[in-house]
Amino acid sequence: MRNNAFIVGNGFDLALGLPTKYSDFAHSDFWPVSEDAEESRRHLEQKKYTSLEAYLNEKRNLETWFDLEQELYNYARERGLGDRTNNENADDIKRNIEYFELLQFRMCDYIKSVQNNFMQLHYDVAREVLSAVVNNGYFNSMYSFNYTELPPLPNHHIIECTHLHGRLKDHSAILGVDDEKKLRNGYDKLIKTSSKYYRSHDLYNALSSSDEVVIFGVSFGDIDYSYFDRFFKGIANGESIKEKDKQCITIFTKDDNSRMAILQQLRKMKIDMQRLYAQSKLQFICTEDDNVQEAVNNFKERLDKKSSKNNPSYALI
Repeated sequence: MRNNAFIVGNGFDLALGLPTKYSDFAHSDFWPVSEDAEESRRHLEQKKYTSLEAYLNEKRNLETWFDLEQELYNYARERGLGDRTNNENADDIKRNIEYFELLQFRMCDYIKSVQNNFMQLHYDVAREVLSAVVNNGYFNSMYSFNYTELPPLPNHHIIECTHLHGRLKDHSAILGVDDEKKLRNGYDKLIKTSSKYYRSHDLYNALSSSDEVVIFGVSFGDIDYSYFDRFFKGIANGESIKEKDKQCITIFTKDDNSRMAILQQLRKMKIDMQRLYAQSKLQFICTEDDNVQEAVNNFKERLDKKSSKNNPSYALI
C-alpha cells in the first residue's frame, strides 16, 4: 500500500471559523506591549535605531495582511533595515530576543484562548474534508502547520497528526524563519530549528510516496516554501509519468484570489506549472465558490472509491 498525505495550514483553521491569523493576534489584548514603550521609543529615536518591538508595532498597525514571520525575517535579515538597525548593540539584540520569546509565548496563549472558546456555529467544508480523509482509511500521514489540534469527529478514531511548528497541547509553538534565510549575527534564535521544541519529520517522503495528496489552507509563502519546493519540482522536472501512476494533488483554498496567489508562489519557486499539471492530477477547490459542494462531493466520491472499506485490494497496488 502506498501512503496518502493530508496537510493543513492556517486556512484550515480559518475555514473552521477560528480567528488565528497573525493579524488577529496582533490586534488582540494578548499582543505584548512594554510598560515603558513610549520612553523606549523616544530613546531609540535619539539613537536612530528601531527595536524589534517598535518595528512590529508599526507594521501591525499599517499592514492589512500582517505576516508576523515574514516581518521577523524582514527585521533580522542580513542586510537589515538601513539606518534603523545599523546602531544596534549587544544589549539591543538581547532585548529584541527577549521580546521575540515573549511574543511567541503570548501568541500561544492567544490561540489557546481562541480554541478553548470556539463554538461551531455553522457547516464548514474543512470538517467535511477531514471526515472524508479519515474515512478513507489510507491516510497514514497527517501534518499540520497550525498550533491547534485537528477538530474531533464523532464516531471516528483518534487522528494522529504531526505538528510541524509545535502545538498548543504542550505550549510548544514554534515561531520564526527557516534555515535558508540569512540573518544578522545574534538573531539565530529566530530560526525555527533553533527552538528546543523543533522535531524531525518526514513530510517530503510522505508527499513523494503518496497516491493522494490533500493540502488544505496552505499558502506556500516564502517562509514555508521549502517544505514543498523539492516535491513539486520532482514531479514537474521528472520523467514522463503514465496516467495510472500520476499522483492526485488536491489543494483547498479560499477563493480564486488565493488560488492565483498560490500559482504565483509556485511560479516564484520556478516550478513549471504546465508540466506540473501534465505530470499529476492537480486540482484546486475554492471553499467559497458557488459550486464548492459539487466539487467536494466529487472529491469525496473519488476517495470513497479508493478507500480501505470499499476497495480492500487497493492495499496490494
